[in-house]
Amino acid sequence: MEIYRQVRSRGTSSGVLLRTVTSVMAVLAFMPSFTEAADAPNAADQGESKLETIVVTAERRTTDLQTTAVAATVLTGEDLTKLNINTIDSLAFNTPSLTVQSSGENTLVNIRGIGKSDGGSQDSSGVLIYRDGVSTTPNGLISDEPYYDIASVEVLRGPQGTFAGQNATGGAIFINEANPTLDRFGGWVEGQYGNYNDARVRGALNIPLTDTLAIRLATDNENRDTFFHMSGPYTGNPGKLHSTNWRLSTLWRPTEDFTAVLKLDYNYIDHGGSPASPFTGLTKNIFNVASDSYLAGLERQYRIVLQLSEQFANGITLKSISGYQDGRLSYSLDADGTATPPPKGLSPEIFVARANDRTVSEEINLVSADTGPFTWVLGGVYQDDDLNTPQFILSLAPGGTTKSGLAINGLEDIAVRKSWGVFAQGSYALTDALKLQVGARYSETSFTANSIAQLLFYGTPIQTQKVDGEKVSDSRVTGKADLDYTLNEHNFLYAFVSTGHKGGGINADGAIFQAENVTDYELGLKGKFFNDRIRTQIGGFYENYTNFQLAVFDPVLGAGRDINATGTTVLKGIEAQMQAALGALSFNLGTSYVSSALGRFTAIDARAVAQGPQMLDGRPLPNAPLWTAQAGIQYTVDLGRSQTLTPRLDYGLVGSRWATVFQVPPGDFLAEQNIFNAQLKYDASESLAFTLYGTNVLNDHYVTLQLLGNLGQPGPPRQFGIRASKSF
Repeated sequence: MEIYRQVRSRGTSSGVLLRTVTSVMAVLAFMPSFTEAADAPNAADQGESKLETIVVTAERRTTDLQTTAVAATVLTGEDLTKLNINTIDSLAFNTPSLTVQSSGENTLVNIRGIGKSDGGSQDSSGVLIYRDGVSTTPNGLISDEPYYDIASVEVLRGPQGTFAGQNATGGAIFINEANPTLDRFGGWVEGQYGNYNDARVRGALNIPLTDTLAIRLATDNENRDTFFHMSGPYTGNPGKLHSTNWRLSTLWRPTEDFTAVLKLDYNYIDHGGSPASPFTGLTKNIFNVASDSYLAGLERQYRIVLQLSEQFANGITLKSISGYQDGRLSYSLDADGTATPPPKGLSPEIFVARANDRTVSEEINLVSADTGPFTWVLGGVYQDDDLNTPQFILSLAPGGTTKSGLAINGLEDIAVRKSWGVFAQGSYALTDALKLQVGARYSETSFTANSIAQLLFYGTPIQTQKVDGEKVSDSRVTGKADLDYTLNEHNFLYAFVSTGHKGGGINADGAIFQAENVTDYELGLKGKFFNDRIRTQIGGFYENYTNFQLAVFDPVLGAGRDINATGTTVLKGIEAQMQAALGALSFNLGTSYVSSALGRFTAIDARAVAQGPQMLDGRPLPNAPLWTAQAGIQYTVDLGRSQTLTPRLDYGLVGSRWATVFQVPPGDFLAEQNIFNAQLKYDASESLAFTLYGTNVLNDHYVTLQLLGNLGQPGPPRQFGIRASKSF
């Protein structure tokens, strides 16, 4: 029985559907004359169904997405609720080209196949995640922070070399939390209950204290039983969720020109560890897990962000964004995923880790007024990220611990990454329709590693490996040159070249890998149709990487080993999105096609050492699906007396892909994920609503992540329940 399909197969029904959707959006995008003529007669027919303006803030000023030269998906707080997006995991099913692999203690985020391929400290993420302008998870740790009381989420695709700088070679995600307001006392509260005894309460309260001072308190609390059916003599609460999250925000605006916003976030997430079994390609019984280990997973984090803004009489604005973050996690995993001892099995094998991550950052911006033919932004940024892993234990044979058997014992692992940069971007209107934009950034980064690891045999060190203050440093100029042309009031065309840079690092054995660089060429067209009731964004890209960094798992190191691919690694593809509001009917569509080819790359698969070095040139990148797709539709029925009933259906596809570059079936092959969500919302009044919801309603069983080279981490199964919300 064939249990996997070729990743590049183009005959699947999902592939045919995706090409059809892309063709429809492309035809609509290139028929401006028809839609312009149709605008006038349709204006009166559709009432108040016009789409709201969607803005992006990632380039340090607020601009309309439809007239900004960037490939991006922007979701408002209301969008997150109706799409059932609670964490970054579910964001992947609603955004073209985005994949997310979460094991609880670590999240690998990739855009267009670029991001982070290993959870080790040596491998910095190629996709940066920002909260209110502060880079929150430089190492990918504690990035499953829940989305609550959020103003917007912006997913930018492609290298962000000017504003995000080093390491944003794949893209960046900007999360903007809701700010306090001075206008009124109010808030909202929401409670839900679902299967697996999933109970969640969240809400926010806005309190103006004076005419110039306001606070906002927000919280998100959830408790849920495990998805797993556990067997064996395990201990702990595997997969059981207990999450408590709080945020206190303060706004001070003593004058019309000065604003200060201080935010304090605290997160406590106990997910009970990551139960997982050896992955054989079959997913029917993926939630039946045997274990004889202690399973645990706990994350604690607090973050302080201070934003200051002063606007001068000439319209120029000076901004400061200061951040301090401290995150701590402890993690215990059954490394063999069974409860079967030798000679039939490998049990018990364990993986235990504790880590502390501290990040300090500061950014200063000077932003011109939005008026006039020439606008500009100047800025500087500094960041210091210290990751300390004081405990790391991995069994290399059954029964391996710090006291028995064969095991790795990490006594110390300190990774310090420091960076600073200055940047500038200017835009000049050559004519009323043609605009030139040029940006550049100079960055310097350094990475210092200190580690001590022992190979233990019944508690006795038989080998000690030490990295003592090894350091790599580099500097680079990156940027963007963009030409925009406004065809008419409905259509916006752009073309740009941008560059990105990701610093090098040091593997656990002291081996150095080099920095990677990328040049990205993009062409895009954004359109508005039928009196702004339909919008489209379609674009194509071609990216060339040199010294592309790719991690392969090494069980002797207990972590990934980063290796540079020589030659040129190429990515190319198209991305398209559509949003529509036609009276009571609204829908959205999205898709991406990404083809990738690795440069010259040779590595040894630790699971098949006897095969020796393998030449892997030209293979598709791991975690880079050929296709992704998104679709959603809803219809609002007016019941009278301010009451409405709105059914909604959403579909998300993450195409099949390989978990590793070695492409060993069946365990390395991750089948496509087809996720359907549904909900029925009853608005009893303008302030009270009840929602029946279901996520993954077809109960698609899938593996989202390969752990330790052999375990398959499943995505969430079907969940359903009822939600009640009240605003005041």
